[in-house]
Order: sequence, then structure tokens, then C-alpha cells
Amino acid sequence: MLRSPAELLYDKLSGIACLFKPADMKMQHFFTIIQERLASAFNQMSCRPPMNRVDIIRDSQTGKEMVVSSVDLSDTIQALGPRYQPEDFDIQSIFPLEPFSSGLQIVSINDESKCLDQIKDGQPLRCYHIQGKMGESTNTLDANGVIVEKSTYKHVNRSKTERVCALIQSSFQASMFKMSGISPFTQAGFELAKAGLWKPRDHTLPPIVYGLKLLNFKAPFFDIEMYVINEQEIHLKEVILDIGIRLRTSTLSESIRRTNIGPFNIQHCLVIDEITPDSLVNNINTIETIIEKSNLLDKTVLVNKTHIEETKLLGKQSDESSIDLYKTKRPIHQQSQIYTNEDENNNINK
Repeated sequence: MLRSPAELLYDKLSGIACLFKPADMKMQHFFTIIQERLASAFNQMSCRPPMNRVDIIRDSQTGKEMVVSSVDLSDTIQALGPRYQPEDFDIQSIFPLEPFSSGLQIVSINDESKCLDQIKDGQPLRCYHIQGKMGESTNTLDANGVIVEKSTYKHVNRSKTERVCALIQSSFQASMFKMSGISPFTQAGFELAKAGLWKPRDHTLPPIVYGLKLLNFKAPFFDIEMYVINEQEIHLKEVILDIGIRLRTSTLSESIRRTNIGPFNIQHCLVIDEITPDSLVNNINTIETIIEKSNLLDKTVLVNKTHIEETKLLGKQSDESSIDLYKTKRPIHQQSQIYTNEDENNNINK
């Protein structure tokens, strides 16, 4: 029996796609919208006809048995409902965005391969564009929270903000060597540093910021570009909070948008209004081409010895002064939103 166009297209709808998640939307709600749009689009296409029912009946006049074929009414749309249901489209994701954040989201649709897990194990860098606002701080560290603190920001300029970003990035680079388990004083560490970025396999480790750059500054707003792994939304907000503390002012996150995951960028995304079966198939083919051309497998080499053990072997003192910025290491007062750790005084006093 010939297959319907909907069945043929459904078979092609299997693979990895890039979608744009809007802000202030939970991932489960986002997936539900996609599933409902796909189910509605498939049901509007030409689906398979109802199956035939074969009955063997006896002729009342001749007494002979006859085979009668008729439409099986129990297999019609009126009896079963639409052919395609939202549950027919299995959607999985890696590096899921939290409700406040928006941007690039990698998902798999009806995909039974392990390609999505391989991308996750490869620890691709994630790029975020974060807009901060000075002068206010909230209980949730973002613009949706209740304001708990206000302060002046007249003394803050672009050069001071750039200097703070450089200081925070250097602190993360020092902790990066420790969490990777590789000493920078060894030949192996030097060779690995030449080969590329050090990315630990463990996804439970604290986040590591590989790049922190000030894009725009127009008080009270400023835009930050951040390259990071092992991040959560709260960690990104804490970066903005740290910048404010070092600048002696209050800050909050006005918006968070993810623009890149490894070789995938926001130009490869489909917004909700663009999601159709045909557009998703084209997007899946595009992403498949990018995966084939890019090296997304985990090639990180880690050693067994820790940083402290290697420094002892080399006769050097371990650097215990480097700051691990994100372990959610310092408790925050909900009323004042000021860190209780007084060791982190402002490095910029001019």
C-alpha cells in the first residue's frame, strides 16, 4: 500500500535541530508548543485512509460463505481522533535554558542516536550576551524580582567596567587549571595549553568562564559577552552581581540570551512561528552538515594527579589564593543582596 505524504515526512523528521527559546517561558511549555504545532501541521496533510475490515458472512439464500471488505469504522478519524498527537513527537534537549533566559537551544526530535550525548560530552563553549543594569538589585538577581537595594552609579565608567571584567576572567583562568586536574608547570600542561582550551569532562564541576568581554556601556545599562561551560542561570546572574560589587554599586540582570553553542549560532535557529515540518527537516539537514564538518567529540585529556600533587612533585607552592568564583560560594543576604565575604574588596579604587 502506498504511504501518505504525512507518513513519508514523519520518517524524515528525525535528528538534531536548533530552536530559539523565548524569554520568560519554561522549557516544558516550549516543548509543548512545538509538539502541538507539529501535530496540527501533520493532521492538515493527507494522512492514511482508514483500514479495511474483512468479514466472512453466509449468504442467506444460497448458504455459501462470502468474503466482504468494508471500511473499518473503528479506524476512522471520527472514532480515533486526529492521526497525529503531540506525544508522537519526542523532543529531548541538552544544556536547557531556564525560564528567564532566551536564545539558542539544541534539541533532538524523534532521534534514537547518541549524537546529542556526544555533543554534550564534548563540552562545547556556550556564549551568552547578558545585559546588566546598575543602580538596583533584586531578590532574584534579575529584572523580574523585587527591588531590595538601590545605589548610585555615577562613578562607574567604561574603563572601570572593562578592568573588572578582566579581573574576573583572570580569576576563572586560575581555577580552570585546578578543575581540569592539570598543572600548568608541566610539559604535558604546556602541550595541552597549546592544543586548545582545557575543558573538564565532569558536568557537576563549578562553571568556568573562558571569556568575559564588555560589548556596550551606556549607563545604567551595559552588555557583557561571556563564554562559559558548566553554567546555570544563577551563575550568570552572579557574574553581573560580582561586577556590581567590584564597582561599588548594585547590579541586576536585565536579560540573558545564549547566542552560540560550539559551532552552532543563533542564525541556525528557528523561532516558534517558523516551526513547520518542512522547515524542521531543512534545519535538521543543516545541523547534520555542521556536525559532520565540526569536531564535536570529547578529546579532552585529563591526568590522574591533581594540581596540588603535581606542584608538590615540582617543588612549587600550590596556588591556593586563586578564587573559585562560582560554587555559589558566598551566602547572599536576601534583604541587602550584599556578599558576606569581606575578603573580596574592590580591586578598583581609582
